[in-house]
Amino acid sequence: MPEKQRYIMCKIRLCLFCIGLFTTICVYSQTNRALIVTISQYPTYSGWEPLHACNDKKILQSYLAQNRFSMQNILFLSESEATKQRIVDGLQKLYNQTVAGDYLYVHFSCHGQQMMDDNGDEEDGLDEALIPYDATFWYIPGKYEGKNHLRDDELGLWIDKLRRKAGSSGYVTVVLDACHSGTGNRKNEQQEYVRGTGAIFAPDDYVPKKGNNPELSLHLKPKAGCSPVTVFSACMSQENNYEYFHRESSTYYGFLTYAFLNVVGKGNASGVSVDGFMQQLVQEMRRLKPHSDKQTPYMECTHRNIPFRVGR
Repeated sequence: MPEKQRYIMCKIRLCLFCIGLFTTICVYSQTNRALIVTISQYPTYSGWEPLHACNDKKILQSYLAQNRFSMQNILFLSESEATKQRIVDGLQKLYNQTVAGDYLYVHFSCHGQQMMDDNGDEEDGLDEALIPYDATFWYIPGKYEGKNHLRDDELGLWIDKLRRKAGSSGYVTVVLDACHSGTGNRKNEQQEYVRGTGAIFAPDDYVPKKGNNPELSLHLKPKAGCSPVTVFSACMSQENNYEYFHRESSTYYGFLTYAFLNVVGKGNASGVSVDGFMQQLVQEMRRLKPHSDKQTPYMECTHRNIPFRVGR
């Protein structure tokens, strides 16, 4: 082979090697990351009843460890660690560490509550909020007016930021085992724990009105350069979110958390679409509580027909 041809072939091989090396580095730099918030015991002054979110944490740790989530890439915020500021800091840390192609999993096991809409984006005049450790049950004018509640609007902005950072090759999954509906901690004095409350966080004379700024509402939709996202909630707005009692171990879990991990953990969801996974999740919740009050998980997503995966 003439010297010139050998030189050209060497350059081609070098270019192919560099492309392969770059591709390998990119693939292996794509990471599974998670933020897990679990609150079982709120301060006694807060007005919130205890839950069993600590058990959710245990099964989440086990699942993530077995599915390519390195412990160094998981941030757990539990009990007194899960204040509003610490949660916001945790979301910021997750955002800072995320690179294009990452798979992100965000999970909340705690109470939830409706509160008066503060920007006119809600049709029913009410925001939904997650309840951090330092958020209290009652609206007290001039003392506590909801600054530590985590509104759906604020969480929606974080989800949007994470989607942009993960890029079109990444994925964001959010599980909210914390509904704003419910009538209290127990039903009919039985050992049935409810996550959430029907009490609206607002002044006594507040009358919800349809918002005048619906364009501010953050509806999930496909966006160029952004990752797909799927958000699961434990029940519909008119339903209660009961905890699940596992008789063999005499242990309470978040119903959505337990059913969700059952489906993904058994591999039943392998290769199915987002819609297909949702159908399996509903079926699993029906199987676990065939004779209980109706509780139907709710899903919002950007892409219904792509394969559903929690991590890479």
